[in-house]
Amino acid sequence: MKEQRQRAWMAAGVLAGAMCLAGPQLSAQGNNTSKPETPRTADGKPDLAGRWGGGGGGGGGVPTSGFDADGNYETVTIRRGNSPVNSERDPGMTFRYISNLPLYKPEHWDRVDYLDNYGNKEDPAFHCFPDGVPRMGAPDMIIQQPNQVIFLYGNDNKFRVIPTDGRPHHPIWSKDQTLMGDPVGRWEGDTLVIDVVGFSEDSWLGWPGYFHSAEMRVIERLRREGNTLIYQATVEDPVLMEPWVMDEERLNLNTNPNAYFVETPHCIESDGANMYTRERG
Repeated sequence: MKEQRQRAWMAAGVLAGAMCLAGPQLSAQGNNTSKPETPRTADGKPDLAGRWGGGGGGGGGVPTSGFDADGNYETVTIRRGNSPVNSERDPGMTFRYISNLPLYKPEHWDRVDYLDNYGNKEDPAFHCFPDGVPRMGAPDMIIQQPNQVIFLYGNDNKFRVIPTDGRPHHPIWSKDQTLMGDPVGRWEGDTLVIDVVGFSEDSWLGWPGYFHSAEMRVIERLRREGNTLIYQATVEDPVLMEPWVMDEERLNLNTNPNAYFVETPHCIESDGANMYTRERG
C-alpha cells in the first residue's frame, strides 16, 4: 500500500513537471494573435492579387444587400428611418464634417462654393462620367503580373492596366487629358507607388464640389499587411495650397471562393438639375 502511494506521488510529480515545462508553450500558443504572413510572388514582391473588400460575399462587415430565399436581390439603405430622402441628405451633411479636406487657394473657393450649391447638375457623376482617379478609390480586385498590375472596379465596371517596371510616362499619353490619366508604377520596398498624370478637368475629387485642374498629379500607394490591403492617394494640384494627403483605405481580403461582381447597370443620363435636390451635396 505504501509502495502504491509512493508510485502515485512520483507520477504526480512527473506530470506536474511536464505541465510546468509545457505551460509557457501552451500559453504562447493561446496568446498567438500575430497577423498572417504577407504572401509574396516568385520575384519577392508582396502579392497584391485578390478580391478586396466586401461585396459579392465575404470580406466585409455588416451585410446590407444580398439574395433572399427566393433568389431576389435586395438592398437595405442604412439611413435615418431607412428613408430614400435621407439617403441624399445625410451624406450631403456628413461629407462636410470630415476633418481631412482639400485646401484650395483663396481665389478658387468661390468655384467650390458654386459647385457645392449646384452639385445636382454640375457633378460629373450625374452625367454618366466615371468617377476617375482618385475619386474611384481602391480597386475591388487586383491581378498581379511580373511587369504590370490590373485593377478591377465593381463600380461602373472599370479597369486600369498599370505597368510596374519603372518605365517613365509615355510621351504622348501623358499629355492626353483623360479621367484616369497615364499611370506608371514602381516598387519602393514593399509599397507599390503609382504616379498618375495627364488628367482632364471632367472629374471631381469628391463631394462637395472638390474640383481639380488638368495639371493634377496623383500619387497612389498600395501595400499589403497580412490579409489587409492599404490604399492611400496624394493629390498635387496648382489650385491647392498644399498636397492633399487623402485618408487611407483598408480592405480585407475576400476569401469567399464564390465572391462575385454585380455588374453596374448602364448609366442613363437624366435631367439632374430638375430631378435631384440640391441637398445631395
